[in-house]
Amino acid sequence: MSIDALENRLGHTFKDRGELTRALTHASSTAGNNERLEFLGDRVLGLIIAEKLHDEFPNMDEGGLAVRLNALVRREACAKAAEAAGLGPHLILAPSEAASGGRAKQAILAGACEAVIAALYRDGGMEAARRFVLRYWHDAFASGPEELRDADRKSTRLNSSHVSES
Repeated sequence: MSIDALENRLGHTFKDRGELTRALTHASSTAGNNERLEFLGDRVLGLIIAEKLHDEFPNMDEGGLAVRLNALVRREACAKAAEAAGLGPHLILAPSEAASGGRAKQAILAGACEAVIAALYRDGGMEAARRFVLRYWHDAFASGPEELRDADRKSTRLNSSHVSES
């Protein structure tokens, strides 16, 4: 897939393709990496998802919104979006990481997805990032109830296991 085709899948033509290259560069590569962009992209993703949840569930309390947010920004959701957007073939990895299947590793795909969201935000503003997120998280929002119930059960188990007796 060409970089033009990738930009088409991302819904944005980059003014600075270097920003996209940085977003696709894994820490295993000697050409720098996308970790700072991952940090920013995580926050941009969280804001976009929080905003959508706030608008779509006007009567839901903060706890319910938080459970849904956590389900939609977790590693699995980001990796799934990265796969759907076709990021894997474009990742810049160390040869050893590429040889060990790095282009399909959930953690690497999730990190790249967050970094790409940041690159979209930096190059095209919040609307470019929002278009990408709403496109590639559409199915997660549409089919969310079962997945969100599972996340809620996990969250409830985790929270109850951390309760200490006084």
